[in-house]
Amino acid sequence: MPFRLGMLGMWHTHADGMVRQIAEHPKEFVLVGGYERDPQLAAQRRKQWGPRLGGDLRLFDKPEQLLQERLDGVVVEGRVNENLRLARLALEHGKPVLLEKPAGDNFDEFRRLIDQAQRKHLHVQLIYLFRYMSAVQEMFQRVRKGELGRIYHFRARLPKDLREYARFVEELAPYKGGMFFEMAGHVIDMMIAMLGTPRQVNSFLAHHHRAGPESFIDNGVAVFTYPNAFGIIDVPALEVAPNSRRIEVFGTEGALVIPHLGSGHLANRNIQPLEVYRIGQAGWRTLELEARPLQISDLREFAAVVAGKKPPDFSMDHDLTVQDFLLRASGMRS
Repeated sequence: MPFRLGMLGMWHTHADGMVRQIAEHPKEFVLVGGYERDPQLAAQRRKQWGPRLGGDLRLFDKPEQLLQERLDGVVVEGRVNENLRLARLALEHGKPVLLEKPAGDNFDEFRRLIDQAQRKHLHVQLIYLFRYMSAVQEMFQRVRKGELGRIYHFRARLPKDLREYARFVEELAPYKGGMFFEMAGHVIDMMIAMLGTPRQVNSFLAHHHRAGPESFIDNGVAVFTYPNAFGIIDVPALEVAPNSRRIEVFGTEGALVIPHLGSGHLANRNIQPLEVYRIGQAGWRTLELEARPLQISDLREFAAVVAGKKPPDFSMDHDLTVQDFLLRASGMRS
C-alpha cells in the first residue's frame, strides 16, 4: 500500500523535486492533494505536476480540508516564514510532518512545534536534501568509524549563482540573514551530525555586491567553536565559477574532501567523487561513487520512521540544534 502524502504549501523550489520522486515511485508513495494560498501558483503547479501524477493534482481551498483526508504524512513546502504554522496544523490533525528547511525563522516557534510533536508522539523530519547524497553518506560513515582520528577542522563552502542575484534579493527580503540563512543549514546539519553541538559561533555577515540593497546579506562566514575543532562555513551569493560547492574534513589520522557537492538545481555527473587521505598513504585517493537521486531517500526515511520500522537517522533534537545555530549564525537569534 503506497504511503499517502498531502502537501501544504507548494512554493518552495524543492517542492518540484519532491513531487517528481513521488510520481516516479507510485508503488511507494501517492500525493493525495495539495494546498497553496496563492491561487495563481496553485494553478501553475497543477498544470506542471498533474501530468506526472497521472492526469491531475487535487487542490484544496483550505489546509484543514486536505488534512481531513486519509493521510499517512504531510509534506510542508511553503514559504519559510509560513511553514511552521502549516506544520502545526498538520500535527493538530494527528499527521507527522516532513518539513522543508530552514525550520522557519523563529526559534521559539519551532521549539514549540517539536514539543507538540513529542507530546503527541508524532514525527517531524527536516528536509536537508544533501544528507543522503552518496559522498555525504560516505563521509558520515568514515567519520563515525573514526577513520580520520580526532577531527580538528570542518569547512564547507556553499555558494549561489550570481546570475540569480535579483531573485534571491526578492525571495529572501523577509530574513535578516539573507543568503546565509537560506543555505548554511545544509552544512550546519552535517557539521553537527559529525561534531556535535558547538560551544559558540561568531559570524561575519556582509553585503559585498555593488548592486542590490545594502541590507541584503550576500556574503557570510561563520566560525563555530568546539573543544578541539573549528567549523568554518561560508555562503556567498556572488559565485561565477562552476563546481565550487566544497566540504573538507581534517583529522589527526586522515582527511576527506567532497570537491563539489552539487545540487538538485545544477548539472550533476552520474558519479560523485570523494577525495580521501589516511595516515601512511602515499597520497590522496579519489573514490567515484554512484550519485543518488535527491529526495527519494528523505521520503523513504520519513515513511520508515512513521511506520515504526526504524529510529530516525536525524532526531528531532538534532534538527532543533541545527536550527538554533543556523539562526545564531545568521544574526537572527542572540
